[in-house]
Amino acid sequence: MNMTVMTLNLRINVPSDGDNAWPHRVQAVAELIQESNPTLFGTQEGSYEMLQDLDGVLPAYSRIGVGRLGLENGQSQSDECCAIFYKHEELAVVKHGQFWLSEHPESPGSKSWDSSLPRICTWVCFERKQQPGTRFYIFNTHYDHMGQQAREESSKLIIERIQQLREEERLPVLLMGDLNAHPDNKAIQFLREHFIDAYSNLNEPVGRTFHDFDGGVEGEPIDYIFATSDIEMNELVVDRKLRNGKYPSDHYSVAVSVKQA
Repeated sequence: MNMTVMTLNLRINVPSDGDNAWPHRVQAVAELIQESNPTLFGTQEGSYEMLQDLDGVLPAYSRIGVGRLGLENGQSQSDECCAIFYKHEELAVVKHGQFWLSEHPESPGSKSWDSSLPRICTWVCFERKQQPGTRFYIFNTHYDHMGQQAREESSKLIIERIQQLREEERLPVLLMGDLNAHPDNKAIQFLREHFIDAYSNLNEPVGRTFHDFDGGVEGEPIDYIFATSDIEMNELVVDRKLRNGKYPSDHYSVAVSVKQA
């Protein structure tokens, strides 16, 4: 299981962003992904229309993920997805699904605790086409930006779901996404008690991953990649490059090379 995985918050299409609105960034996002060349990547804040745009410029990838209101087609522009894109020549989908970060996780569009919006987690079990029987899980999510209790409960729910899966079949698991929390937040600490943080091997601070189109390094990350202990992570890259004078998003992408430990 040698591959690169990546997470990227796309920044929803907001016309008031002006030159940074989505139509002006599609090509920059495509270039970022083509240069990073991940075997799979998770996105947050992608509307159905935005994801269709990426389909058109990234033909090597297929994707999975429904909107947070539970609709697969025809979502409103505000109905964001946590999509998982994957190279279809390398990976086969064994099974997939989603659940909501709420007290009713199977109820589309549900929200609980102090969450300001419905939040979703998309998961896929993949198999390597060149290595039949080599399977692993990917979880991609986006925590609430307002509710601290919601973030903590979301971590507990995801931990519970992953533990249930591994009791049935002990496969490697990767978790990625925009968690809207700095490393000292309890929601992140809960995850670190169960999984390995891709930042844990760094000898220096990672810096911020949300930059609001201003760039820069100073600050702390809110975008993460976690793995179970049977995955080894190396060569972490937070991509801070401009492309044609533009940042691809208001978040930096986070990518890491992974292999089975």
